[in-house]
Amino acid sequence: MFPASAKLTLLSLFSIAIKGIGYAQNQDSYLEKKRERDEPIPLYKSISELLTENWWILALAGGIAITIIFVFWLRQRWNKGETAETAIPTRDPYEEAIEALDALDAECHRMDAKPFVFRLSEVLRVYVERCFALPAMELTSEEFLREVAEHKFFSKRYDDLLHEFVDRSDMVKYSRESIDAEGLRLLLDSAVHFVKDSHRRLEEEATKSNDQPSEDMG
Repeated sequence: MFPASAKLTLLSLFSIAIKGIGYAQNQDSYLEKKRERDEPIPLYKSISELLTENWWILALAGGIAITIIFVFWLRQRWNKGETAETAIPTRDPYEEAIEALDALDAECHRMDAKPFVFRLSEVLRVYVERCFALPAMELTSEEFLREVAEHKFFSKRYDDLLHEFVDRSDMVKYSRESIDAEGLRLLLDSAVHFVKDSHRRLEEEATKSNDQPSEDMG
């Protein structure tokens, strides 16, 4: 058995040891907290952090860039289309009609009556549409003749000619009545006469219009 004084001594030492351990632990915890509190904040962020925080800015910039590229592409395509349209020269309606009539003249004896008359009517109507700004290709025969009768250029000049041409053409195109080679030749000659004579009159009117200012000034 230990004496009472020895027990007291051991208890005192044990108490001091426990207090020392506790103090040491408290010191370590305090230092750790202090270290965490005093650790410097990083001056730079990683790329992934920047992308994550500013994704909406990148998305907006990307959308604007795509829009600009798309608008530029549309403008380039539009400009190319306009260039292509302006690059194609428009032919003279008179020259185009005479060329088509000459081609029909060469095929007159080899073509059947209906396709020949359909093509002949188309050539004449296209000529009228392009020279006189009439929607000839969209009009029925009655509407076409009515427009011609009301037009100041055709009035009292080609009324009878065009009326006869349309009637005889419709008879071939929309009925079972046949027409011989001589009848086809008459239709062709009628169309050729109309195109050439109307072109001549148009040139005469244009010449008079150009000479009129000079006469007025004189």
